[in-house]
Amino acid sequence: MAFALSSGESRVGELRWSKVGGSLAIGETAESSWTFKRAGFLNPQVTVRPVAQGPSADVARITAHLNYHRIELRGGRMLRFHRAGYLIPAWTVSLEDGRELLHIEPVREGRRLVGGAVIATPLGAEMADFALTAIAGWYFIVLAWFEDEALVPFEGPSETGSPPSSPASVSAGSRGPGAA
Repeated sequence: MAFALSSGESRVGELRWSKVGGSLAIGETAESSWTFKRAGFLNPQVTVRPVAQGPSADVARITAHLNYHRIELRGGRMLRFHRAGYLIPAWTVSLEDGRELLHIEPVREGRRLVGGAVIATPLGAEMADFALTAIAGWYFIVLAWFEDEALVPFEGPSETGSPPSSPASVSAGSRGPGAA
């Protein structure tokens, strides 16, 4: 399973899973590549490590809480990562003071995740770790999406009466200045 990250018509990166059903993924841009791995059940977190530096050098970590999440970047910089609203499937990344950096909106067809849009504010587009933050946010959203879809057999059939399907390859498009 892979997601292409685009800015307009240009491909700027990719997020791909190592195997179906696992949480290990690799995110790549022209400048860097990272591994993403979810761990924990009661206190879930995602570790982000550069591919070139081996398994022990975290450059970011996402910690999940009940109604909000945190992205901790290298050097201790903390960002808030949360849903844009209760009934809105979009997510936002903001500074601790509430200033929004990124708006990430998944796009679906029925129950199938087919892409997404990353919209950067001017402040977000200037952020040094923009690509890393956008890919880490997208990784978390995709994992959450598929974990939610795993519950579908307990909820009933999809809107079309057929079970949901997992995409083999989709594109996550981007809009806005400095989009990834």
